[in-house]
Amino acid sequence: MPKSLPYEAQMDIKSALEHDVSTDVIAKRFGAHQNTVINYANKWMPSRIRKKGGKQRLVSDITRRLIKREVLNGSLRTAKEVHLKLEELGYSMSYQSAINVLHSVEILLR
Repeated sequence: MPKSLPYEAQMDIKSALEHDVSTDVIAKRFGAHQNTVINYANKWMPSRIRKKGGKQRLVSDITRRLIKREVLNGSLRTAKEVHLKLEELGYSMSYQSAINVLHSVEILLR
């Protein structure tokens, strides 16, 4: 079985976890692996809220629903119009990203 961290280091990690410091920052600060910090966090605070993994979405769900509604109503007819609408709403993205938004709401346009 691998050695555990010294008691003092464990208490420092616990203190940082109680102050809502992210596990990757704690791992770098105390020279431990991030999985070690996560294991201690799960041991000491089993009901803690964990961050969602994965890549964040570029466009919010509300905006996606808005785009879908406008496409179905006929006010947006092409992917280019959708791209321009997203830019009006303040989203700086490529044309291909606008097409990906349409695919995510299950709509295919030309």
